[in-house]
Amino acid sequence: MAAQDGVCRLCRRQATLIAGPDNKTRVDLTAAARTGHQLFIVGTLRPRGGPRPRPEHPADRPPDHLLHSARSRWRQLPLFEMARDLRGVSSMAPLLDPELAAVLEARAGRIAELRGWPPRTLGSVRRGIRILCSVHAVGEPIRASTIAQLTHNAVPSNHVLEVFEDLDVLLDDRPDTVQAWCDTRLEFLAAGIRAEVDAWIAILRNGSRRRRPRARSTVITQLRLVQPFLRERTAAYTTLRQVTRDDITSWLSDRPNRVHEASALRSLFGVLKKERLVFANPMRGVRISGNQVSVPVQLTGLEVDAVATAAEQDPALRVVVALAGIHALPARRIRALQLDQVDLPGHRLDPAGSNRPLDDYTAEAITDYLAHRRRRWPNSTNPHLLVSRNTATTTTAVGTFWLDRLVNRLPVSLDRLRQDRILEEAAATGADPLHLAHVFALSAKASLRYTTAVAESVAEQT
Repeated sequence: MAAQDGVCRLCRRQATLIAGPDNKTRVDLTAAARTGHQLFIVGTLRPRGGPRPRPEHPADRPPDHLLHSARSRWRQLPLFEMARDLRGVSSMAPLLDPELAAVLEARAGRIAELRGWPPRTLGSVRRGIRILCSVHAVGEPIRASTIAQLTHNAVPSNHVLEVFEDLDVLLDDRPDTVQAWCDTRLEFLAAGIRAEVDAWIAILRNGSRRRRPRARSTVITQLRLVQPFLRERTAAYTTLRQVTRDDITSWLSDRPNRVHEASALRSLFGVLKKERLVFANPMRGVRISGNQVSVPVQLTGLEVDAVATAAEQDPALRVVVALAGIHALPARRIRALQLDQVDLPGHRLDPAGSNRPLDDYTAEAITDYLAHRRRRWPNSTNPHLLVSRNTATTTTAVGTFWLDRLVNRLPVSLDRLRQDRILEEAAATGADPLHLAHVFALSAKASLRYTTAVAESVAEQT
């Protein structure tokens, strides 16, 4: 509870009641400490004389930043927390906080204009705002878990959360997804090992003076890589201080993805040694040879025809096939490609800073897809080239699940399309690794991998 001059609001109210209405001198604020406190139900304490304050005129309503500062001055603490149930609550119910509802609806209108929300989405968001303001009193925080219940009322809760973002009235109580993943997948660990793994996870997520915080996807990937090792060793050990160098080298010798798993284990034991949770780092001095590298293979004529036939059925799939099969872009760059990186009049493509010419097939595919996008999402302001039903009204890129489901119609994967394009370029340029590295932004090892495959193919034909 907010305090003024070292005295809280409840003590001031108690001292005023003890002094009585006929008191003409200064109120003794120490009386509340000597006599105890009287609790009041919020909204039931009214002044004894004079008319009630009339509602504020909408024209005199303060802007958003003034509303934030006014609401952050003090907050009435509830006696107990009670879960909200929004099922059956109507948007036509009387508003308990009309001032907040007006501000939120105005914010929703501005965000809808920036994001390109259709009128139906904006109407649903405003309906959800009225539902929330009809069950929450003035100054009462609105939980994110309560907003998530709006899906039962056919209201997009993610759009409503975007309206509440950065507001003091929002209480974000959404569960920690990384912690939930750890509780589910690492429940087999012994108590000592689990405590050490939790210390490593905390450093990964929050960082330290010498380590920057990692993204959620990176943390999950690291945990997936060390999970098999922990599962095999948890039956014999009660703490990671018992792990030796021979244990790690013998386990990594038979692993197909040993390079990445060794990197994750090196991070785990490096952090534990830095935090003085283990006596010695068993990964120190461990050298792991590279994973078994597969030889890239060109597509057959039947596979090329099947890919071309499937690409004609969907404008988005045709763009993906063109970017992967002609420009050899990986999936992550295809998802992150933005509109300002495509220059159709100038026939140029600039993904990740690599300016390259734009061929006629890719230009035609992008033109047809943009026409399809304007017909389906005419008000979308998403800066990315590819959008979906979920990302058209946001600024995020399409997810891996959407792209995987899209390319499932193809007889081959995107990686096979990309390999075929690089092999074709290598065969046409005399298997020059420097040329491949410059055109497709490949590393030295990746360039030699393709040039070696082309040289072996030529030798076999000869």
